[in-house]
Amino acid sequence: MRLFILLTLFFSSSVFLAQEIKVKKEFYSDNSLKSEYLYQQGNPKSYKKNYYKNGVLESQGEFQLKKQHGYWKYYYTNGNKKKEGHFFNGIATDWWIMYNEKGEKTAEGHYNGAIKEGFHHLYENGKLKYVGHFKNDIKVGTWFKLNEKKAVVEVIEYGD
Repeated sequence: MRLFILLTLFFSSSVFLAQEIKVKKEFYSDNSLKSEYLYQQGNPKSYKKNYYKNGVLESQGEFQLKKQHGYWKYYYTNGNKKKEGHFFNGIATDWWIMYNEKGEKTAEGHYNGAIKEGFHHLYENGKLKYVGHFKNDIKVGTWFKLNEKKAVVEVIEYGD
């Protein structure tokens, strides 16, 4: 019986893995590539890349059951990273990192949807400057301002 189950699993996964990976492409009106969607028939997971009209990658990431799910990256029109983080069932969640157009970090922290929630780092000119917590998109509790050596130079209290 155990052998039968193992053989069934092996052959069903072999058939599934043998499924061809398909690519669906969308184009702008000038025929430049707008998006590429990689998927496999019967697999709930897929991968998508979106492009600006100038051909630069705009975003890329995973889908599951037609919702953003998993790791995503977004880019500026100059090709530098804009932000990166995770989605769960179409909702931005967990740790996200934000960048300016020069490619320097501006912020990183926990999100629940589009709302800052929890621990965050804020940067100025690509250097860590503030550390603290957000609650429902509002700074709360104790925040620390840091110098270039990451030593605390100021303690700021926000209401809860």
